[in-house]
Amino acid sequence: MNSTSNAFRTIMTQWAKRTKPVPPTAFDQVMFLAAVGPLEERMGHDRREKISCQCSHFHADARRMVESKSNRGFRIGNQKESTFVSLHADDDTDDNQREAKTSFMDESVEDDDIDEGIDDEGGEDHKVVLMTKSTGRYEDHIDSDEHFETLIRKYLNIYEQYNDDSIIISQHDAEEIRSCLAFLETRARSKRLSREDVDRSFQGAHISEKLLNLLIIAIPSHQTMSKDHKDRFVMVEDFNQVLTIWKYTTKGLKKYFHHRYEEVKDIKEHFKQVLQYQRRIACRCIFASERTEKLLNEMNRLSVEGYSYLRPTQYTYECVLGSWSLSSRELSFMLRGEGKAAGALQKVYPRYTLNHSHPELANNPWDDPSILDQYKLLDPAKKADEILESLFTLEELDSTEFRVSPWAIERTLASWVHVKIRPRRFTHIKSKPPQVDIVDEDELDYEAQEELYVPARAEELMWRLFDLSQSNSEDIRPLRNSIFRSVISSWSHSNHPNGHHNAERILTKMGELYDMGKLSSMPTPDIFNAVIGSWARRSQSMPLDAPSRCVAILKHMEQIADSNMNLDTHDNDQQVFDVHQKWKDFCVDEKTYHIVFGAFKSALHSKLLNTSDSVFDVAYQADDLLQHLTHRCKMGKEEATPSGEIYAIVAKCYGKAIELLSNEISRDDEVLKETDVGFICVHHQGTEKHLLSALKRLNLLLDEMERGDGSHISDLSINTYLEVLKAWVNATVIPDSEREALQIFQRVKLMGHPNLLPSAEMYDLTISALLRRKTSNNSSEALELLKEQERLHLEGNPSYKPSIKLYRSMLAAFKDRPDEFSFLLNHMTMLYESNVIDELQDKNGSTTLGFNEILELWTTVEDSESDAASWGESMLLKVAGAVYSSNARCPDSTKILRTTNFNTVIKTWLEAGKLHRAESLLDEMERLSHHRLLNDIKPDHLSFHSLIRNMIEDDLSHAEVTAERLLQRMRTCGKIPNHLTYHLILDSMVKSSRGQANSILKAEKLLKNIESASFATTRHLRPNTKLTNILLQGWVQSTDNRKGVMARKLLEWMLSEYQNGNSFIKPNSSSYNLVMKACIKSSKFLRPQQKKRNFEIVQKTFEELTRSQNARPGVISYRIMLTASQLLLPEGPERQSQVKKVFDDCCRMGLVDEIAYSIFLDIGDDNTVSSTFGQDVITWAKLPIEWKRNGLSHRDEHS
Repeated sequence: MNSTSNAFRTIMTQWAKRTKPVPPTAFDQVMFLAAVGPLEERMGHDRREKISCQCSHFHADARRMVESKSNRGFRIGNQKESTFVSLHADDDTDDNQREAKTSFMDESVEDDDIDEGIDDEGGEDHKVVLMTKSTGRYEDHIDSDEHFETLIRKYLNIYEQYNDDSIIISQHDAEEIRSCLAFLETRARSKRLSREDVDRSFQGAHISEKLLNLLIIAIPSHQTMSKDHKDRFVMVEDFNQVLTIWKYTTKGLKKYFHHRYEEVKDIKEHFKQVLQYQRRIACRCIFASERTEKLLNEMNRLSVEGYSYLRPTQYTYECVLGSWSLSSRELSFMLRGEGKAAGALQKVYPRYTLNHSHPELANNPWDDPSILDQYKLLDPAKKADEILESLFTLEELDSTEFRVSPWAIERTLASWVHVKIRPRRFTHIKSKPPQVDIVDEDELDYEAQEELYVPARAEELMWRLFDLSQSNSEDIRPLRNSIFRSVISSWSHSNHPNGHHNAERILTKMGELYDMGKLSSMPTPDIFNAVIGSWARRSQSMPLDAPSRCVAILKHMEQIADSNMNLDTHDNDQQVFDVHQKWKDFCVDEKTYHIVFGAFKSALHSKLLNTSDSVFDVAYQADDLLQHLTHRCKMGKEEATPSGEIYAIVAKCYGKAIELLSNEISRDDEVLKETDVGFICVHHQGTEKHLLSALKRLNLLLDEMERGDGSHISDLSINTYLEVLKAWVNATVIPDSEREALQIFQRVKLMGHPNLLPSAEMYDLTISALLRRKTSNNSSEALELLKEQERLHLEGNPSYKPSIKLYRSMLAAFKDRPDEFSFLLNHMTMLYESNVIDELQDKNGSTTLGFNEILELWTTVEDSESDAASWGESMLLKVAGAVYSSNARCPDSTKILRTTNFNTVIKTWLEAGKLHRAESLLDEMERLSHHRLLNDIKPDHLSFHSLIRNMIEDDLSHAEVTAERLLQRMRTCGKIPNHLTYHLILDSMVKSSRGQANSILKAEKLLKNIESASFATTRHLRPNTKLTNILLQGWVQSTDNRKGVMARKLLEWMLSEYQNGNSFIKPNSSSYNLVMKACIKSSKFLRPQQKKRNFEIVQKTFEELTRSQNARPGVISYRIMLTASQLLLPEGPERQSQVKKVFDDCCRMGLVDEIAYSIFLDIGDDNTVSSTFGQDVITWAKLPIEWKRNGLSHRDEHS
């Protein structure tokens, strides 16, 4: 005991004075013995009393050593007034509760696999200091050691309250700060059992940086002290200690966050939670990496400024490197998660929503999602690689202090391997909504070129590791297979055009090195599978070469495995025997075969396979491999057996080839029929034989699978039967192919196997094939199969519900048989009633058959609009009634029914001519909308617009009353009438007026009151040109002789409104033309005085049109003027003079068209015509082009 106590005093003295570096092992022993609390937890019950007694002496010695030091202070205030305050706290806390301090200098971090993270170390479950953001102070959450809690709170308050220039700390203060750092390091190493513990660990790491800053602040003030003072306030170990805290803070984040989301049934919520956890992990890892890098830069800065003893050590660099390597992995996982979420949900939740579900974390700097926007996928790996290169440079300068360890190379290699999959589409997802969604193509090209560097750099580091493993150093372990596999996988997943060749090259080199004895472990089947996978991933770009190469590698593996089984055949060749002896444990597993057959399946999706011959080549290769596998099973080599899924892949290959060949034959036949040479047979007789041979081979595949031609009976797969059935259905050129498809279907049914029940897709395919040839026998069999499918669904098998496409086909097939048609329609409605209710209640994101689709199918039946509307209304009211009668409380977010559903039924009632039923349903909508779960069915503008025209036309004598009632009803429902509403009302009133001036005047009154009626609403409406032109058109169609005068008054009102500031009612060309047209309509019933008055209106209106800045006369305008001259002016010189003047003006404007020319020839006398054209009248086509240059562009002008 005395010797141990003396050793303790010696080490503590060295640690307090810091006159020379303390060996880490001795320092660890002292701090370990000083931590009685954690020590007692680790010791057995029998030894606790003895250890506690010994350690109590150690604590007393350590306490006396600390208290014997001279106490210094810190300065508060400015330079004029200084106050020295003691920082030493009188603390009687039991030192037996201090945490253990373990070494951070001899830390050895290794991974069992290059793709796996660093395992968390064990320890006690402690809480750390938490900061209250509102006050900036730290609350008491340390329940294991109140002494360290008090010290941490004291120094953090000093750090928060005083400027750097006003703080001077003593050596004793520095010792206490170091003890706090040791305590926080122990906490960081301890086991974290909950998410709250992880959050507290980040708080502790943030606190440790602030404590370190206090030590750094003391460096300049220390320089003003005596020259003989040799104590150092901050050491490299202090920086490394904080780095260690950050390292252990990020270790195991995936363990505590990933896969700890709540089990939810909603797939959207599932993806959202997983993505949020992935983003949080990546955000925290990148933040920790930035902090470690900042500490490294701070050490380099201080060492350059003269504090050479603060030069970073190898452990410093490796801590930062490991942190960036971890960030590379988590950022890659996050980007892949965003890609999966986008594929599953068709959208990606913005990154700025990270803390929406946890607002208490929003103020944490390590949970700021904007960090993620600052880094692209390759950036963390680049950071790690830069640090590794720095280590290589330092090793060249000082190999005694710096040595690049295999661990550093492995972690850098892992950081590059983690970016093997690059989801390029998702690198532009920002934490804030982008202002402009533009992707720079040049940037993408640069990133794509940069990505090609990734696997090459990973391979370069792998061979560096290999060179290190060849040295005779005992502390360097042999190169593991996992490193080779990860680099091969990097080449496999890259976009490099020769990635598959490079992956295979590494495998070949591995085999050579293993045969030469330079590799201790042989290439395992997993590595071969990775190479085969690299070829399989390129099956879509190389649909013929990639699968064949996969087969070649597979057979090479079989050759190695077969040679190992016959080692006795090489007795005469010792060298060959030794080589095969080394490979004796090699075997081919079942996964290899599935990867190869997966390559054939992937090749079918290639766009390059656009002909039947190319697809048949793939099918033959897959079939040959299947026969090869069956033969091996018969020979007793049972590494794999032909499974049902393998048979399904081969059948799928044949099926696509058959579909393409059948389509090619049909397409050629259609071309010949279109050219009336269909009697010519362009197909060689062998083409159909080829097709029949492939179909026959598919039937044989079913026989082989059922019989089990290998040593074991194959597991039967329903997918194989489905692919064969599809092939027969797609073989449309084969006579009676639907009968063969029916036989395949019956074959599955007769087997009676519980795992081989016909699927709903098989029912659909068989029924569709039978309906393709419309015979009575086929139709009857299809109807029976449909009834059987409905029965299976009603017995509790929801997957057997017939699809909408199938019902449409059946209804089309039985459209000439009313009884069967009605039976199908009623069964369909009954079968889908529950789906429609679910859809109306928004319980499912999508349904097989929608509410509107059933209404559409009902309306296909002759004179069935009333039945369709009656069914639709009953369904809506049934759902609404269930809401009212149910006592269960539904969430407010649930949407029960929608306005569009009711609008569809209202439209159907109107099409059926049941206006009162449509209006009654509108009343029901208003009543139901008062329920909180039915507030989405309030009548909207479309609901009223559907009724306006029908209701006004239904009661023409009270059109204006009906219109006003509808407008008032809209306002009561909170729907402000808009321009479309008034357009419908005015148009209906005008069309229903039958030319009566009284109705048009009432419409004018409604138009002029639009503005005053809208003043009471938030939306200010004003009369516009389109609405006024509707009334002008009404005056044109009126039977009143004064309609020209009334139209002119309405035009003058338009002009006055426009001059008073209503820019929406600006008259256009149509407005002027309609006024002129109203003056010449019904001219034969006018007296001469009325005709003269109307012509004056026409002439005045035309002159205003020519002077207008907003309109100009067109072809229609000149036609009306010529016609007005003919109808309103008496025969004589005045008419001819007016006609001549108008036509000359028309020619000058270049607006002469054929109609205007014909009118001029009809009303002009010989003198007028000859004065224009001369003695010979020419046709319109021979007129000067200048006369009609603008006429073509105005010929479509409407009046």
